[in-house]
Amino acid sequence: MMIEYTLLTTLAFHHLVIGFILLLGIALINKCVPSSAELRSWLWMTAFIVATVIPFTLITMDADKTSSVINSVAQSVDSKIEDNFSATDNKVAMSDQESNWHLPSEIVFNFSFLLSIGVLLWFIGSIWRGFTVLSSYMQTRNLLRSTIEKAPHLSAHINTDVYTSSKVSSPLVIGFKQPKIILPKSITEQLKHEQLLAIVLHENAHIKRKDNWFGLFQEIIAILFWWSPVIRLLNKQIHVEREIACDLRAVNEIKNTQQYAQSLIDCAKLMVMEQRSVLAMGLFSKKKELNYRIGAVLENKQFKKPRITIIMLVCAGLTVTTIQATQAFSPKVSIKHTVVDARHYSLLPQFESTLLIDAVTRNDIGAIKALKNDGVDINVPVIGDGTALMIAVKQNNKAMTQALIDLGADVNQSSSGDGNPLIVAAMSNNIELATLLLDNGADINAIVPRDETPLINAAYFGFYDMSQLLVARGADVNLAVTTGVSDGYQRRSPLNRARTESIKALLIANGARE
Repeated sequence: MMIEYTLLTTLAFHHLVIGFILLLGIALINKCVPSSAELRSWLWMTAFIVATVIPFTLITMDADKTSSVINSVAQSVDSKIEDNFSATDNKVAMSDQESNWHLPSEIVFNFSFLLSIGVLLWFIGSIWRGFTVLSSYMQTRNLLRSTIEKAPHLSAHINTDVYTSSKVSSPLVIGFKQPKIILPKSITEQLKHEQLLAIVLHENAHIKRKDNWFGLFQEIIAILFWWSPVIRLLNKQIHVEREIACDLRAVNEIKNTQQYAQSLIDCAKLMVMEQRSVLAMGLFSKKKELNYRIGAVLENKQFKKPRITIIMLVCAGLTVTTIQATQAFSPKVSIKHTVVDARHYSLLPQFESTLLIDAVTRNDIGAIKALKNDGVDINVPVIGDGTALMIAVKQNNKAMTQALIDLGADVNQSSSGDGNPLIVAAMSNNIELATLLLDNGADINAIVPRDETPLINAAYFGFYDMSQLLVARGADVNLAVTTGVSDGYQRRSPLNRARTESIKALLIANGARE
C-alpha cells in the first residue's frame, strides 16, 4: 500500500497547492480588475476544473534521471562544500529533484496508520456523498411523477415549460435534456405576475447557462473530493457568482432593477424554509447571500448581454496559462521513481517473505517464477533481509543474482536498513557481484538513506580493491551525505570515512577533497 499511499498523497498535495494558487490569483484579479459576475462565475468554474484535472497531467512514466534523485529528498548535502566540483553536482541534483518529485515515502511510511484511517474516511465519505446525490436524484424523479400543474401564462415568456407544485419550497430547475422550471404553489398564489416573471427569468437563465449540467459535474467531483477545502471554496465562489449572473440576466430582460430586487425580497419572505436538490438549480440556497445579490442587482446600471466570446477567450487563457505554468514550474510525478522509493519502505507479508527467502536459498528459480506469476513483487523487500536480489548477493550466489535480474529484479532497488544490492556487494567486498551489478545498470552513486553510498561503505570497511573498482567505474569521490538525527547529522564522505591510508591516498589521487 505504500506505493498507492505515496501517489495519492502526492496528487492531493499538488491539487491543494495548485487550487489555492488559483484561488488567490483569481481573487486578486477580481479585486484589481473590474469584471462582470458572468465572467467571474466562469473563471471560478475554470479554476474548479483545472484544480481537479491538472495534477493528473503531471504524472509521467519517464525515469531518465538517476536513481540517486529518488532518495535526494531524504538526504541533506552539506551546503558549505566550497569546491566547484561539488557545487556543480549540487546544482545538477537540485535540477533533477525539481524535475521529478513526490511526497517522500519516509513521511508516508511514518504516518501510514493515520493515512490508512484517512483513506477509510475518504471511502466512507465518498459513499455517503454518493448516496446523498442518488437520494436527491430519486427525489427529483418522484417530483416529476407527482402532481405538477403547468403555468402557461409564465411559460409564454420563455422557451421552457413552467410548472407549480406544493411539494417544493423554493423555485428550481430540474432535468437535463428537457429541463423544467418548478415554482412552489404558495408563491404563485401570493406573488403578482411581474414578480413571478422575474423569478422565472432567473431560473431560465440557469438553463441558458447550462448550470444544471455543470452543477451535476460539480457534484460528481465533490463525491471524490469532498475532503478538499479547495473544492469547497471554489464551489462556494461558483454558486455566489452564478446566482448573481442569473440575476443580472433576468434584470436585462425586465430592464428594471428596482422591480427585480423587490421580487427577490418578496419571494424570500414567503420561503419559510429552504430546500435545494443537488441536482437542481434553485433561486435561494443561503439566505445570507440575499443582501449581496440585491446589492449587485441595484448597482447594475447597464443592461448588456454577456459577451460569450470574450468569456471563452479569458477562460481559455486562464487554462492555457495554468497548464504552461504547472508544466514549467511544477515537478513531475514519476511513476517509476515513486514506485522505487515507496518500495524502499515496503515489506512483503510474512508468508510471501518466507517463500521467497526459501526459494532464493534453495536456488529454485522455478519457484521464484511461480511466486512472481502469482503476483508477488520480487522487488519489494522481505522482512529483515532486503530484496530477493540483495539476499542473493549476501549469499554470494552469482547464478541466482543473474537469474533474478533476468526476471526483472531492480538492481537499484533499496530497502530501509539494508542498503541496495551494490552497497551489499561493497560491504562484503564482493568484486565479482559488484561488477555484475554495474554491468546490469546499477547506479554507482546511488544514495540510500542511513546507508550512504557504495563507495562510502567500501572505504569505511577498508576494502581497497572494492574502492578501486568503484572509482574506476565512475564513483564520485566527493559525493557526501549528511546523516539523520539518529547519527547526529554527521557529514560522511568517502575520504572522511576511509579506514586505511591506502584508500585515502587512492581517493585523493582521484580528486577527493575534505
